[in-house]
Amino acid sequence: MVKIKTKELLSRLNQKIDSVQNSDEFKKILKTLSKFHNYSYQNSILIRQQNPEATLVAGFKQWQNNFDRHVKKGEKAIAILAPFTYKKTVTEEKEVKGGIKEVEKEVKRMYFRPVYVFDVSQTEGKPLPRIDITVKDSNDKLLLPLKKFLQSKEISLEIKELKRGLKGYSKGGKIVVDKKLNDTEKAGVIVHETAHELLHDKGSRKKMSKEIKEMEAEAAAFIVMEHYGVEIKSDKYLALYKKSYDLNQSLKRISKIASEIIGFLDDYLLNKSSENKKLKEVV
Repeated sequence: MVKIKTKELLSRLNQKIDSVQNSDEFKKILKTLSKFHNYSYQNSILIRQQNPEATLVAGFKQWQNNFDRHVKKGEKAIAILAPFTYKKTVTEEKEVKGGIKEVEKEVKRMYFRPVYVFDVSQTEGKPLPRIDITVKDSNDKLLLPLKKFLQSKEISLEIKELKRGLKGYSKGGKIVVDKKLNDTEKAGVIVHETAHELLHDKGSRKKMSKEIKEMEAEAAAFIVMEHYGVEIKSDKYLALYKKSYDLNQSLKRISKIASEIIGFLDDYLLNKSSENKKLKEVV
């Protein structure tokens, strides 16, 4: 297996982010984030770069030990970045009675290095337990766990009739959604407004343009709904993406909130069987 240096991986990552020039490319990145919500947005992009068809990834030994599957001979590994820590003794100056004294202190340092994973399509062995978290045929399944997520964040939800053209809004810990919307639309609006509540506090709302705030909120909704196989009409806001935006910062915020919501909903929707718990390590 050819080893890849951290510097090379970071270079690949930055090149990909810099290459995003339109909303279609941006959507492709968001779809990848919906598949790998447990990974950082950087690693999700690295996975897509090396294997665009990847759906479930795990390390060589993890496939063997946890899932009784084996990587096929000749398969090329997918390189991602993993954090590692080490301890280091440093000398610091400390004020003491009568002057300054040098003292030694042990601190933790973090660094990143490449680790290697394989997609399920590159493995063979015991079949994985089937798992289906799509909600295409019963979109109301998302509403209850979304309400519980809001409760955990102390955000209130009100569903009432709103004036024509207004689907919902959020303000100061409260989300209001138009009752005329169908269940799919309600779920999408709730995620959108939740992203506003958690991403855009009073300080950031003043600093960010309306375009960036709407793009980030709708991108988060797109990732969450895509994860559950629900297509929502996001063209209006995602088309607001411009190359002049600081995509690194936006993706960091978008990925974090979408991952948190998906993690909560998955825990609620997945059966509590031991097989599903094991599969969730990879999902």
